[in-house]
Amino acid sequence: MPYPGERPPADEGRTTMARAMFAEGLSAGEYAARYAHEIACFSLDEIRYADPKLDAWIQDLGDILFSRDGAPALAELRAKYLTPEERAEVERERDEL
Repeated sequence: MPYPGERPPADEGRTTMARAMFAEGLSAGEYAARYAHEIACFSLDEIRYADPKLDAWIQDLGDILFSRDGAPALAELRAKYLTPEERAEVERERDEL
């Protein structure tokens, strides 16, 4: 992954997508726990966002989704943030995809 200054700036469309995800008010870890199984393709972390909080959040999410060094495992995040019923539902949804 390039250094932050090397990432190209985000265009309007990707910024809108990233903001919509961030606007849910969840940490990157909780977002991943709840929605990673629905994300088939993710490249929002390849660009730089003008908002430093949004940029850091997207980078954290990318680290989790791609299991980069130091990122918590998805199973750990699901155990931390989801109830047993929610985990079972995520597994059902994942298996249906």
